[in-house]
Amino acid sequence: MSGEEGSRRLPVFLPWLALVGGAGMSMLLNSRGSLLPGWLMGALLLFFVRQQRPGVGFVGILCVNTLATGLTNLEVFPGSVAGNFGMAFGGALFMALTFLADRLIVGPRASFAGTLFLPAAMTGLELFSSQGNPFGTWGSLAYTQAGAPVLVQLVSVTGLWGLTFVVVWFASVANWAFEHRDEGRRVLPGVAVYAGVLGAILAFGALRLAGAGSVGESVRVAGITVAGEVAAGREAGLSRLIQGGAFGDEDWRAFVEASGAVNEELLRLSAREAERGAKLILWSEGNAVVLAGQLPALLARGSALARERSVWLGMAVASFEPSAERMLRNELILVGPDGNVAWRYVKARPVPGWEADHSIPGSPEVPVLRDPGVGNLGGAICFDGDFPAVFAGSTARDLELLLLPASDWRGISSLHMRQAVFRAVEQGFSMLRQANQGVSGAVDGYGRVYGEMDHFTAEERVLRAELPVGRVPTLYARIGDSVGALSGLVALGWVGWAVVGGLARRWRARERLHAQPGA
Repeated sequence: MSGEEGSRRLPVFLPWLALVGGAGMSMLLNSRGSLLPGWLMGALLLFFVRQQRPGVGFVGILCVNTLATGLTNLEVFPGSVAGNFGMAFGGALFMALTFLADRLIVGPRASFAGTLFLPAAMTGLELFSSQGNPFGTWGSLAYTQAGAPVLVQLVSVTGLWGLTFVVVWFASVANWAFEHRDEGRRVLPGVAVYAGVLGAILAFGALRLAGAGSVGESVRVAGITVAGEVAAGREAGLSRLIQGGAFGDEDWRAFVEASGAVNEELLRLSAREAERGAKLILWSEGNAVVLAGQLPALLARGSALARERSVWLGMAVASFEPSAERMLRNELILVGPDGNVAWRYVKARPVPGWEADHSIPGSPEVPVLRDPGVGNLGGAICFDGDFPAVFAGSTARDLELLLLPASDWRGISSLHMRQAVFRAVEQGFSMLRQANQGVSGAVDGYGRVYGEMDHFTAEERVLRAELPVGRVPTLYARIGDSVGALSGLVALGWVGWAVVGGLARRWRARERLHAQPGA
């Protein structure tokens, strides 16, 4: 009995069960338990596609993944239902097209070499999407492996793209082995090749972590967020503003007055943490709010505090100019122990929607200050951390400590912190991330955690850590997205070769038909 005959004897419901299972796995990709679903989703969806006619497989994945991802988006993104399902449809369409291409070009019963097409196509698609997608690398399959530090070390060489490739390759190899199950031991060499590659990746990660010493001298850091009753008026005003509520002069006065109490608490807590030994203090994104005209006064008070306490102070401030169309200046201002401003950075990648529509243009690159006390110290803000290219510029190449203030919400709190850690491992810098309504953390260039705080469980939203500051050399910092680009080029070349080959076969068949007597 041939393998195709065996495939036809599979229970009719089994591929459809795999489709539902794959969609269920996709709904877990943003959760803390995303490690195993990241591997299983592709294998189950590919099994469904390989057992169906191409059109049926395409429509099945498109419909089920749109539904599953759309439902997940309702918990993750605070936008409209239509917007969430629209994003889900776009992602599902690209995935369905990629799986369709694999079905048409490779298909069931292909050679082991054919297992490389789907991972190359998916990896290239992720890279291409991240270049033009306003959400950057959100949705990358590589992020599902955040719970496996040994695997995460691979991004120091390949970026996200190598990790995505090896996860999707598992789906191809698993299905290839199943489709050739009637060939017995002839399947083993192919499985051994994949197992050898995965084993080498795991060994590299384990050895890299085992050999990781201290990346540099430790600096006592503190991250501060003011929340609770003190911030209730500020949060309510900001929420109303973002939702498009009408704001008159009286509303602005009330909003700024409520925010003033938060600003006072930020200064008080900063002074307290300095007394307790912190050498570097960071506020969470936009936790301090002022009108544009009041910013110099707040900055003067922060400068005086930094000078009197001899600390570095990262003041993350949202300043508003109500009369301007681009009213928001979302800024991180670093003040040194001498009381002078070391650098100012305006968020380069505002979140699509209200923030992007109302923010002034961001800074062109990550600022970096070179100081023997805190190393090469730079800064970015929240959503910037989802774009690897932000940290690939010339000024960021020597970055040793990144300040990354953030403001999240419950649906993305743990996910967004995990994604930020990938930037530290890719480039090899230490990172202090302080998040309002999210997970804050202090990590080094290997992704090792030195301090962590969950906004929703902590009694006091202050993160304290002894964080080693230094740079870990990485190959990714040198070659950038070469692995992702190469994967995409291989997939495109493969598609082109298949199209040319198909046309050539049709031409030869037509020539043979015309060459027959009486044709």
